[in-house]
Amino acid sequence: MEQIKIDSFLDFKYISNLTSNPSQTQMAFAVGKANLKKNEYNYDLFVSDGKRHTRITTLKKGSHFIWENDQTLLFPLAKNKSEEKKIKEDKRSIYYRYHLIDRKLEKAFEFDFPVTVEDQLDGNKLLLSAALTAEQHRLYQDNKADRKKFLDEQKKSSLYEDINEIPFYFNGNGFTANVRKQLFIFDIETKVVAPILDPNFSFNIIKVSDDKKHVFFTGTIATPVKTLTSQAYVYHLDSKTIDTLYAENDFAFRGLYLLKNKVIVSGSDMKDFGLNQNSDFYVLNHNKLELLNLYGGSIGNSVGSDVRLGGNQSNLIFNDKLYFTSTVDDHVELNSLDLNGEIKCEYPFNGSIDGFCILNHQIYVVGLYRQKLQEIYMVDTEQKKQEQRTRINQRALKNLYVAKPRPVYVKHDTHIVKGWVLYPKDYDPALKYPAILDIHGGPKTVYGQVYYHEMQFWANKGYFVCFANPRGSDGKGDVFADIRGKYGTMDYQDLMDFTDLVLKKTPSIDQNQVFVTGGSYGGFMTNWMVGHTHIFKAAVTQRSIANWLSFHGTSDIGFYFSKDQTAGHPNLDTDLLWEQSPMKYAQNIQTPLLFIHSDKDYRCPIEQAMQLFTILKQRGLDTKFVWFKEETHELSRSGKPQARLKRLNEITDWFEKYRK
Repeated sequence: MEQIKIDSFLDFKYISNLTSNPSQTQMAFAVGKANLKKNEYNYDLFVSDGKRHTRITTLKKGSHFIWENDQTLLFPLAKNKSEEKKIKEDKRSIYYRYHLIDRKLEKAFEFDFPVTVEDQLDGNKLLLSAALTAEQHRLYQDNKADRKKFLDEQKKSSLYEDINEIPFYFNGNGFTANVRKQLFIFDIETKVVAPILDPNFSFNIIKVSDDKKHVFFTGTIATPVKTLTSQAYVYHLDSKTIDTLYAENDFAFRGLYLLKNKVIVSGSDMKDFGLNQNSDFYVLNHNKLELLNLYGGSIGNSVGSDVRLGGNQSNLIFNDKLYFTSTVDDHVELNSLDLNGEIKCEYPFNGSIDGFCILNHQIYVVGLYRQKLQEIYMVDTEQKKQEQRTRINQRALKNLYVAKPRPVYVKHDTHIVKGWVLYPKDYDPALKYPAILDIHGGPKTVYGQVYYHEMQFWANKGYFVCFANPRGSDGKGDVFADIRGKYGTMDYQDLMDFTDLVLKKTPSIDQNQVFVTGGSYGGFMTNWMVGHTHIFKAAVTQRSIANWLSFHGTSDIGFYFSKDQTAGHPNLDTDLLWEQSPMKYAQNIQTPLLFIHSDKDYRCPIEQAMQLFTILKQRGLDTKFVWFKEETHELSRSGKPQARLKRLNEITDWFEKYRK
């Protein structure tokens, strides 16, 4: 078996936007791949009947498309430099149409402002969405001369930001103060754009009815401090009116579904377990939430991996039921919900369902199965079996050593912590090997038994790699996930107990050669660990939290996340936040520590790394700070290819520096 290399991910392909046509007789999906030379990702568009998969065109740098009808697809595209200039400098959007029958590509629409085409509606109309300030509505309202004047004025004002609300920026989106997510109806014949929302309203979730005459959505009028709750509405295309479906301000909507003329929603009031409280299902009826199922489970997929790019739909209506994904323990299951409130596990996928669609009355999923990269599988819910239908990544891992996760269980009276160990390539029980503890982010996510490139690369470099789901993780209910006000206590103890058990059960690990790393919450825990134990030879903290007091006002989610997770306010409960901050224990740190952080990470702002690095450097500790420019919180997963290579090289070199 050959060795997985640091740049092997450049050969990986990523499947996104798996979607069937209106009659569900064909499906389409985008396939992305890294382009190292251009330092970007490029996408191709495929169509399939479930057995034959045909590349039809390139989408270039994006993966978005929609089915216009059974035989045509719409997607944004710039075919030449002139169109690229229109999009970038003139703030226009250009959509192309691809005809499947005659394989013809033609320019379909050019919009006067940056939009996303969401759906084809009844009466030759399109549903559009856009993120705009109130002033930017002029882009489609002004005449040509006034529009140019406005754009010139916008360029001048790009030197500053007027901020009067929080959050003022958002990870991956830049500055968002005064920007609202708006909806529009575009008449294809008249070319008229009609906004359907108040300019100060921002939508969250949208769902179009089967007859294409009604647009259901959640959202709220913007306030100086963003709320986590919202309201629900429906727009009637024929009458051009909006009805309020839920007007209260006491519910966090996380899902909106249309089932047999009923409006089903998922979400919570966040009263028992805070903002991470698992969701229940309700029927929305006469401005009331009528309980349908007290689910309390994790809706969606929180299984971590670094071999995804782009998203897929995670719920749809099939056989008069709502089908949705749910994270259970360490994997993702496909569940169904009917109008009687009955929830049934339709398929317990032993891995990660990254999205799914319906094709010819069968369910097709994009999955990470065992230690394979993404492929499309047909799942038989009756026979409880699956069949792999694509071989997109067949060659990427061929003849390479892929370690199989070996489970380790830490059993307590109150709970069980599940984790795994990857054994190094060419393992010889007579030899000693170093080990790396890798800690997931969230904290409410999970590790599963799916391929993780950085871990497999380290196993191929001769390391044992250990990873686990401590308390705070997803997949085991609200009580297990609830560590509010207890950061660095029960979660830390679980990880230390796991590490101790791995060392006890794996005598081939050199106990003087144990390393630790993690990102986001995993970065917080790395910072915490090196301030509370000296068992690690070296550590790497990535996109981390070091100081809850400053995180509160600098993170895009800090103003609500820090209060919820620490159970305190930075002014009113200063000592409580400081007690849970790794910065408090910086004087205890003896472990050589490498910092990996990005300057456009607005989730865990780079000042968090700056604070702790400065203290450790002043103390004379061996420390280094790798500052990534123009990257975000997503560096390890969807960062630019060259930056991802640099990151993994830096982490590995840091461990190798301290490896005997």
